[in-house]
Amino acid sequence: MIKISDDEIKFINFFQNRTHATVKDCIIDDSGVIVIVKGGQMGFAIGKKGEMINKLKKEVGREIHAYEHADSPEEFIRNLLFPVRVERVEIAENKARVYVGEEDKKRAIGHGGKKINLVRELAERHFGIKEVKVV
Repeated sequence: MIKISDDEIKFINFFQNRTHATVKDCIIDDSGVIVIVKGGQMGFAIGKKGEMINKLKKEVGREIHAYEHADSPEEFIRNLLFPVRVERVEIAENKARVYVGEEDKKRAIGHGGKKINLVRELAERHFGIKEVKVV
């Protein structure tokens, strides 16, 4: 079960009212706000040429990162890593192996492992995947 704080609930309401995108999850931390929107609704969240998301960032004075939810854990992990080109995702025994080209490994892992840690946290929250490795 996903636990959402009062501040995250307030942000979800704010985000949904402004964008008309359905929010499935929200995490607020020191780096900003992570929002998971319902599959097929990223256009609402981002807006034409990124206008909506940029407007919201200015309004709240924080970074906002929006990702699209998916019904399968493989597709969800791909969405979380966008724009990294993921060759394939293999999942077995609650562990995911993400295959990317050598040129995309650094971007998939992120500075200090920040990106892959976020992918790991969200994959566990939504699909019970305990481990995500980039190979």
